[in-house]
Amino acid sequence: MKKKPLVIAMAVALGSTALSFMTLSFTLAAEEVAKTVTQESADKKLVTTEFDEVLVSATRISEKVSETSRSVAVVGEEQLTIAQASSVANALKNEANITLTNGPRASSQGVEIRGLSGDRVLQTIDGARQNTSSGHRGTYFMDPELLKSIEVIRGPASSLWGSGALGGVVAQNTKSAKDFLEPNETFGGYLQQGYETNGDRVKTSGAVYGQEGTIDWLLNGSYFDSNNIKTGNDETLTNSASDGGSGLAKLGWQADEASRLELSARVNKINELVPSNPSTVVSSSVPLVNRKTDDQNITLNYSLNPTDNPYLDTKVQVYWNSTDYDEDRVTKGQKDSTEYRTIGVNLNNSSRLGNTQLTYGVDGYRDTIETVRDDTGQTGQRPGNIDGESTVWGAFTRADIELTKTLNLDAALRYDSFKNDSNNLNMSSDDNELSPSLGLTWQTLPWLTLSARYDQAFRAPTVEEMYSSGTHYCIPSIPGFLPEGLCNTFATNPDLKSETARNKEIKADLRFSDLAGDDELAVTLNIFRNDVDDFIVQQVSDPLMGIPGFEQTTSWNNVEDARLTGFELTGRYRIGQTRLAMNYGQTRGEDRNTGEYIEGMPANKFNIDLSQGIMDGDMKLGTRVTYVASQSNTPDGYSVAKYDDYKLWDIYVAWEPTMGVMSGVRVDFAIENIGDEQYQQAWQTLYQPGRNMKLSARYMF
Repeated sequence: MKKKPLVIAMAVALGSTALSFMTLSFTLAAEEVAKTVTQESADKKLVTTEFDEVLVSATRISEKVSETSRSVAVVGEEQLTIAQASSVANALKNEANITLTNGPRASSQGVEIRGLSGDRVLQTIDGARQNTSSGHRGTYFMDPELLKSIEVIRGPASSLWGSGALGGVVAQNTKSAKDFLEPNETFGGYLQQGYETNGDRVKTSGAVYGQEGTIDWLLNGSYFDSNNIKTGNDETLTNSASDGGSGLAKLGWQADEASRLELSARVNKINELVPSNPSTVVSSSVPLVNRKTDDQNITLNYSLNPTDNPYLDTKVQVYWNSTDYDEDRVTKGQKDSTEYRTIGVNLNNSSRLGNTQLTYGVDGYRDTIETVRDDTGQTGQRPGNIDGESTVWGAFTRADIELTKTLNLDAALRYDSFKNDSNNLNMSSDDNELSPSLGLTWQTLPWLTLSARYDQAFRAPTVEEMYSSGTHYCIPSIPGFLPEGLCNTFATNPDLKSETARNKEIKADLRFSDLAGDDELAVTLNIFRNDVDDFIVQQVSDPLMGIPGFEQTTSWNNVEDARLTGFELTGRYRIGQTRLAMNYGQTRGEDRNTGEYIEGMPANKFNIDLSQGIMDGDMKLGTRVTYVASQSNTPDGYSVAKYDDYKLWDIYVAWEPTMGVMSGVRVDFAIENIGDEQYQQAWQTLYQPGRNMKLSARYMF
């Protein structure tokens, strides 16, 4: 008999809590052993500043990068401002083992982490899941200008977030009035104008914000208009123009020192005339589509954290997401629509129990998808409408235990119960998953921290993957070869299993300060092996041309068992106003059953960034070089045997005077791809943008 999900979820949370109390007894005894470690070693634990960011949402607790056993990358507000990125994915492209996917059109760009992308990478905004996923359409809509940071977990994180965090998490954190105003300030704002030469992209944005007593508020908006992109050697990518806008509104109430209530709402709109698959070009099977995307979100957050109560650090979140795609297939005279809705709730609390911090909670969400596929002029030759929903409930707990002064353990366990329903086909399926993780961190020396961890993760199949129906595509008749033509239809697969992953990882983190005076050095190495089972892929049955009665089908199936191995090496050094950052990432993937390379693994990438502050830090001059190696690890029989290597060179300047009549002004200028290199990322069809000059001017008041 199948157990009830809520009963199991409560058992997981309560059982893990009991385990943590038992662990507490052990830690008290371990403290006696820890007394043999000299106080000198404990006191020498280095605390860096610029190179030791605090994670605020990706790992669901507040912790420093140097203290977590996970592989993380943080892009802060200054980096986002310098990048002047047109998409969140574009803002992450220089990080190790993080790759931009789906071509140069900003609206369709995605993020790949260690060779995994799409639904295998979870996206959050202020802790709220973004579950939209439909065909070749884009899913990263947030304007990077509205963000104060992006935190990326590289590697599985289902013990924290559940389904979708198979490859990692991209956590976006938006700005609020408190990020702009000093405690004694009550009102402010800014106006900003930006321009890019590649595509003649113009962007206008601004914000007003204020705080009075216990209330703070923010209104932020932007509008952009871009022509066609040029992809190197002055070649134009047709049908790549777009325009749109975004907005963010926040209202916060600091009831007292311990509790805060915040309501936020955002909207992003994009209009574009693009191929139905924006990662390629228009063809007989890829029609031109006038696509309008409308993405909206409302989030209500409440936090309670009294300083005199170690058992309460409570966060409650309720959110609603809405994404609509309205499409006019202009070459076919057909109008389609896709509506995606998510309603979710998160409830968690952290308690300090001696040397143990226990974080536990429950969350759940309901996704609905409705599509209308117009078959005007192609009766019976278009995909069927989808009317489906997914419901997920989960319970999780995480224990961070200080075993000794130098040895820490983090153990997490999560249970998820999920169900998919197809209302139009009257079909359904349900399943559940358990996601454990374990991390051990050891500060072997004041400047060296070693860690090892193990994670299990999963991705549940979507309604679209299980219950797509109707016709995928049709091939017209070919006299003497295919006299009656042929249509490919979707075959449902209600038995589709979840993708699962088992990741093993070791990490070395080195931190130094005052090596040569006013300086800092941070070096981090992560080595991983991720075994992913039951990869879900779309398969088309082999066409037996000309055989009467043969039916060609398309379905999503579990086919591959992959092994992904690799590492990330990052280093950052600052001395005075001089900064040097470098990183290198490598990922290899093979089918564990056949030993063959698998498709989609990124090429090795090396990035180095050198900047110098002058004029008492009011101006920063920088240059960046990226080298991407050739990729020849392609499957046998793949259409491309090798993707060529390429080198990119960028420069940038930022000027922000802190005093005098120009105080409040900031100007950013950059030239990307100075050599106008025409280059193609591995596994992608289109070339990336050529030379691009960016100029942005902002005035704050």
